[in-house]
Amino acid sequence: MSKPTLYGPTYSTFVRTIRMVLAEKGVDYDLVNVDMASGAHRSPDHLQRQPFGKVPVFDHNDFSLYESNAIAHYIDDAFPGRRIAPYGMHRRARDQQIVDVINSYAYHRIVVRLVLPYFFADKEKGPDMAAITAAVPDIEHVLSAIQELMIDPDPFLMGREIGFSDLFLAPIVFYLMMFPEGGRILPKLPRLAGWWLAMQHHDSLIKTAPQLG
Repeated sequence: MSKPTLYGPTYSTFVRTIRMVLAEKGVDYDLVNVDMASGAHRSPDHLQRQPFGKVPVFDHNDFSLYESNAIAHYIDDAFPGRRIAPYGMHRRARDQQIVDVINSYAYHRIVVRLVLPYFFADKEKGPDMAAITAAVPDIEHVLSAIQELMIDPDPFLMGREIGFSDLFLAPIVFYLMMFPEGGRILPKLPRLAGWWLAMQHHDSLIKTAPQLG
């Protein structure tokens, strides 16, 4: 059986999610950087792997897969180790509901509207603080909705064991907490703040720190 290959840059939250899934399962893999800053995601080679020019892409035993949630579930099924999918129909459904909320709403509100304006701010003018400030209520709204969906939050979103929802949310909150707004938003959500405290000490998050240089 060949070692799987993951395509994408470490700074991508979705790539980090898959790296965390692989770490949770104890899977050794090759990581191939796709430098989106230089346009590598639009190269003919990458478009053959992912026709929409996104990351990540995952290859395993001549089976190629894109879209992060599909990849995450495939890894959970294909490799031994603790199951990431929560036990019980209701927990599995709630876990996937949170993943959908993250992918449909939280990513855009946090990463696109707050994180990227900081990262790619004009060197002379600085970040567009009016746009960032306008994003804060929407970020508070989506994180509050996620907090309301937590089941027995002790300490993770679905309880005692890491689920897919934790692995999708943590890379996004990691970036949020780099900026002052994160430090003001999260304390308003005590259960989610407790979750973040636990996640910061979790091996799969620690071992997958992005390369931001």
